[in-house]
Amino acid sequence: MEDNKHERIDFVDLTKGICIILVVMSHIGGAFDQLDYDSMLSCFRMPLYFFISGIFFKSYEGLFGFVIRKINKLIIPFLFFYISSFLLKYIVWKIAPGVFHLPVSWKELLIVFEGHDLIRFNPPLWFLIALFNCNILFYFVHFLRDKHLFTMFIVTLLIGSTGFYLGKQQIVLPVYLDVAMTALPFYVAGFWIRRYNFFLFPHHRFDKIIPAFISLALVVMYLTATPLGMRTNNYPGNIFQVYIAAFAGIFTIMLLCKKIKKLAIVSYLGRYSIITLSIHAPILHFVSPLLDHYIHNSWLQAIVLLLLTLAICLLLTPLLLKVIPQLVAQKDLLKIDFCKRNSL
Repeated sequence: MEDNKHERIDFVDLTKGICIILVVMSHIGGAFDQLDYDSMLSCFRMPLYFFISGIFFKSYEGLFGFVIRKINKLIIPFLFFYISSFLLKYIVWKIAPGVFHLPVSWKELLIVFEGHDLIRFNPPLWFLIALFNCNILFYFVHFLRDKHLFTMFIVTLLIGSTGFYLGKQQIVLPVYLDVAMTALPFYVAGFWIRRYNFFLFPHHRFDKIIPAFISLALVVMYLTATPLGMRTNNYPGNIFQVYIAAFAGIFTIMLLCKKIKKLAIVSYLGRYSIITLSIHAPILHFVSPLLDHYIHNSWLQAIVLLLLTLAICLLLTPLLLKVIPQLVAQKDLLKIDFCKRNSL
């Protein structure tokens, strides 16, 4: 049983690793944009992240403990990388104003509370806020699963549809709550598969037909793929296209990773994907202009930039894990017992 559990963890880490590499590639853009043929990468990239997060859902010891744990895992890393990224940009701007095209204003720190505008000093951090809200939403919804399972799925679909409708109507809710609503079906699917589906179990009899499943999912993606703007909750396609294409892409990557099981470097990136998610954008901001000065071939530039960025992330990850584990979601900064005592 322990061996199976370990294998499942390896498999999920590989999936997370591929996911974060796809995210970095999307932020590099340039030649990599050509790989996203008919939106067959962008249609599932961020839904996959929400899906994987749902796999690890636990209700723990109640709402208070659950919220404290999610603050430790999501909000504290968000605040650390949010503030440190801004300060880095602000200090560099003060020392060398020409590095940035626009002045750095303290008002930028409020942008996450005002809407879904781009967080210029570290754009990917929106995901941590949206994922926190998605966790809280599902915490309340998941109580229906024991006696009202069908109702749980209906409520999930209603919340997801409402979030999607808000996006279509360009109605923005604060702190990415609308994004979390649209993403909830992906999160719930991850939770469901962890407990009730064969995908995560090793050496299952269905494994031998994984290539057939992958081929079918690729066909579905090709027919339904549509661009996704999850940060802005903007979806050009209809609701069926968005969810069908996203789930097809999710299952394609999941099944491929189940077949491969583990790739050391990619799996390591996946295991600590929150660090790569949070630091790759500032790295790109400083490294990209430097490479642009020396490398003029678009494909070579994109590949070198990807490898260099991932290499820096790999070098910084163990350092951050050792020096500030409480700020990168590896140890708890807020102790549940301490918080309970002080709340009484």
